[in-house]
Amino acid sequence: MIAKLDIASGKAGETCSKAGCQELLKAMVPDYSTHPERVPATLARVDEVLEIVAGHTLRKEVLSLKCADAAQGLGPYDPLPASAGMKMAAILTEALSPVEIGKCASLFMDSELSTDEVVELHKKFKIPVSRLEDDLLPVRGLGAKVFDSKGNAYVDLDSNYSATNLGNANFEIATGLYNQASTLISQKEDRIQVARARFLKEFSGMLPAGLECFYWQNSGGEAVDKSLKIAKAYTGQQGVIAFEGGFHGRTHGAIAITHHVEYRKPFGLDKVGWVHFAKYNDLESVRKILESGAAKIVILELVQGEEAGVRSATPEFAAGLRALCDMHGAVLIADEVQTGFGRVSTGPGKWFASQVLGITPDIMVIGKSFGGGFPVTAVVTSRKISSAMKPGYDGSTFGGNPMAMTAALIATRQMKARDLASRAAEASEIFRAGLAKIESPLMKSFRMLGLMIGIELISASVVHNVQEIMKKHGAHSSLSTGSILRWMPPLVITDEEIAAVLDAFSKALNQIETELTLSKRILNGGE
Repeated sequence: MIAKLDIASGKAGETCSKAGCQELLKAMVPDYSTHPERVPATLARVDEVLEIVAGHTLRKEVLSLKCADAAQGLGPYDPLPASAGMKMAAILTEALSPVEIGKCASLFMDSELSTDEVVELHKKFKIPVSRLEDDLLPVRGLGAKVFDSKGNAYVDLDSNYSATNLGNANFEIATGLYNQASTLISQKEDRIQVARARFLKEFSGMLPAGLECFYWQNSGGEAVDKSLKIAKAYTGQQGVIAFEGGFHGRTHGAIAITHHVEYRKPFGLDKVGWVHFAKYNDLESVRKILESGAAKIVILELVQGEEAGVRSATPEFAAGLRALCDMHGAVLIADEVQTGFGRVSTGPGKWFASQVLGITPDIMVIGKSFGGGFPVTAVVTSRKISSAMKPGYDGSTFGGNPMAMTAALIATRQMKARDLASRAAEASEIFRAGLAKIESPLMKSFRMLGLMIGIELISASVVHNVQEIMKKHGAHSSLSTGSILRWMPPLVITDEEIAAVLDAFSKALNQIETELTLSKRILNGGE
């Protein structure tokens, strides 16, 4: 409550009397009674905000020097004490216009830490299990747009790997989570609770018929692991058929059934005897393994994304796989963590790829956008298969906790109320028509199902360049598979935002074509 006490004092009132000063001070030095999640701003962030608002001018330099003097010898990343924050707020409100003061306050509320400090902290403490994405610092979302720490807006084409189908911020989910956290934050998976009962009472009509028993988890890979355990308990056999080009997560079991050998080899999972890889969209390769008796479990993504660059199972393959599993008494698992909740919809009620392709798996793994961006996943199966699991076979401290169930209830309720399955199908057709009109020697082809889009360019380097140029035109994309650019925008994307994305993509292609043409002329002696 440091800022609150200072603001209430007479001295603070005299020092910070100009309109906007109190607002600016509250953004720079938080009142922990209303914003316990924040920390005081730093001098580095003050300088960054001034560069954005005042620009590279003498005015900015003078203000930076005055603020540094008010910081009383603090380092660039040291948190501002209330007294220094008060002095800086007074300096800025005296020198800036009301509009500029409001922009400063908004930027400080977005982040009180400088972009450089955030990058440094991540680099210092991250175990390098993945490439650190530090090209921009997202701080706020609105619908399909995301805003960075420097005030730039982008149409989001990643949806956090399809986890934010409802957009990057959601007031109803935020309100529900606040209310739930104010009463009961956590309960273990096996403890009854009101939040989960609310979800189960209202959730209906989204999953294929017969899938009614849930085992709650926190991440996609974790849920995949548990789906394998359930299938093994039911079949009494360890053998699993997975597919070339498949990706199922990065937990131990999930990575074992992911095809890319470089992911499996460091952990000794490249030669495990219980995993058998079949060719995707090739029934005969599956038939041979099932007939050999080596496996009675089949798991697949009905639309391969991460490793295959958006490749869908054909209806014939999906139906044939279902028939083969029935014939051999095998369990069919659909990993719909990424494809679920309208992502690949082709029309009303097509919430999952299974429904689009007309099959019902024995077990389904769901997640990503299940909680509207809040971590919640589940293994869903029939009562018959679920009965193979016994108390003690598994457990989860946080699976299906009250916060997760509250998010899932509100998110799925919104998806149905807004008919996002239909909207995804409509948006998909707009994208399809727009991409079909683009003629460029850099683009070889595109493929898509719903709002899961893969665009094949001539090389991985061109993909990278396209992504960088699109950012400059307000469209952010970071997903790719080799030479394939992958887009998975929030399902709430508007027609205007789709048009902006297609325009940014077209401009990026045109710029690269122009640069390549110029380079060739220079190499050919200016001809």
